[in-house]
Amino acid sequence: MKNRMRVIVVQKLGSPEVLELSEAPVPKPGPGQVLVQLHAAGVNFSDTERRRGIYAGLALPWIPGTEGAGRVVAVGPGVEPALLDRRVAFWAMPPAVSGTYAEYAIAPASSLFLLGPDTPFELGAAFPQQGLTAYGLVFFATVIHPGATILVHAAAGGVGQTLVQLARRQGARVFGTVSSPEKAAVVAHLGAEPLLYGEDLPERVAAATGGHGVDRVFDSVGKATQDQSLAVLAPHGELIFFGDASGPPAPIDPDHLYGRSLKIGAFGLNVDRDPAAWATARRHLLEWIEAGELAISISRRFPLEEAAEAHRLLESRASIGKVVLMPAGAEERRQGT
Repeated sequence: MKNRMRVIVVQKLGSPEVLELSEAPVPKPGPGQVLVQLHAAGVNFSDTERRRGIYAGLALPWIPGTEGAGRVVAVGPGVEPALLDRRVAFWAMPPAVSGTYAEYAIAPASSLFLLGPDTPFELGAAFPQQGLTAYGLVFFATVIHPGATILVHAAAGGVGQTLVQLARRQGARVFGTVSSPEKAAVVAHLGAEPLLYGEDLPERVAAATGGHGVDRVFDSVGKATQDQSLAVLAPHGELIFFGDASGPPAPIDPDHLYGRSLKIGAFGLNVDRDPAAWATARRHLLEWIEAGELAISISRRFPLEEAAEAHRLLESRASIGKVVLMPAGAEERRQGT
């Protein structure tokens, strides 16, 4: 194994150009950790936000990435040696995970998805963060009964597509907001009813539901969609925020909720709370994906050195599905498939 590796490093915050190809020492796994030789790394919108300085307290220099897939090549103290050479995927937050825009990364052994021999690494890197987020929204943040009516904002995105499928799996009727006919086709293929964004969205939802509205709204957009999210809710409906791509939602006066007995909630992905429940989530997600019951869409694949292009694509909102980086060289990719 090499002592040094290629990485993408950020020395200063700013535009995608700050993502620079460099070299760094291969990290060593500590207690409870594994070292993974990465064949694919997931690119998430939160990576672009950290690069722009949206999150406080980011220490520089910084190797981006929290999600990846590859082979375990070393284990730390307290980790089962049987994990060596296993094909895995993972997601975890720093400092538990080193940056995955790299050829190698350390990750907690508890975060691993044990991939089957026929599951491509790029697929393994495409679902952990967004799959766990969607699972948490559907199974932990609220209760979705068969026959419930759901609206998912940004339904053609990585979380949105998985969320649509999991809500449908629970027997819900699902509407999904989209920004283009191309994205509408993707959402319709997943079994949801696509709705283009527009000022008349509440009227169209009312017409589609016989004037009733929807029982749940899952909103990752925030400021731009907040008023419409509240407007489309049925009596006793629930709005769950799980992101703020357009800016933070405004404070909500409880007096505005009493008339329809509305509920407002939020969900943040934190797998350190109730590890047993999240282990079940990992098992379910991987079983459904490998059985073909949960589809994961990959929009584009970029070599590691084109990380800036990957960020530009994600920030353009033009991608449909997941964007992944391929850190391994051509020969390593052939050996790892």
